Amino acid sequence: MDAHSNALRVLTTLPCFRGVDDVTIKRIASRCRPLTLRPAQSIFAEGDPCNHLYILAVGRVKCYRTSPEGREQILKLFERPGDIFCTTSAFSTGSHIVTAEAVSESTVYVVDVETMKRVALEQPAVALALVTAAGDQMRSLVGLADDLSLKTATARVAKLLCERARAEGGRTGDEVRLRRDGLREEQIAAMVGAVRVHVSRSLKTLASMGAISLDRKAIRISDIRVLEAFVDAAASATRSPHDAASTRRRR
Repeated sequence: MDAHSNALRVLTTLPCFRGVDDVTIKRIASRCRPLTLRPAQSIFAEGDPCNHLYILAVGRVKCYRTSPEGREQILKLFERPGDIFCTTSAFSTGSHIVTAEAVSESTVYVVDVETMKRVALEQPAVALALVTAAGDQMRSLVGLADDLSLKTATARVAKLLCERARAEGGRTGDEVRLRRDGLREEQIAAMVGAVRVHVSRSLKTLASMGAISLDRKAIRISDIRVLEAFVDAAASATRSPHDAASTRRRR
């Protein structure tokens, strides 16, 4: 199957392109260029001119920023086929506001911004798809800001493990095994906005609670409900009195 056919197959399965007619999908696919990435390979750097949008076909890509001291903060991890990234950079700033790097072997489709602008002007469904992608990423950033400002490192680590367990298909009552090759302490630290030593302490705290068990190859979650209960309790503890009162009134 050639690159154009592969791109067409990927685009037609994306929820964000539902409602877009076949002719338009084929037009976008014809402009897509596949990019195969190895782990740790850079895609673009913060400050580079942004002339393309990127559509994830397979794999995982992280977008992050680095402090002057060299500390990395992951702002968004793209791991769902069809994830679109760089919408803000492409349509607003004109330059990349983050650095992107492959976490695993990945394939992305690259499409030039001018093509997408022309198609979006002609097809409201495409414009809506791009706005939806940007909105999803904004919600993710707002959630990250809330976590960093309101939650402890242990609560943020627990939330991350819950999300990963759910992404792996974990269900209530089932043991979930998360491989450590993608969840080393330094990697978790970059994702939750903490330093490595705090992540190490958080993992030990969760293990002492019986929420997880650790070995060199995996983090095992015997029952996701224990982690979820901890995350919910942490969220309740950080709620303002006004929020708590509003919740009681809604109930």
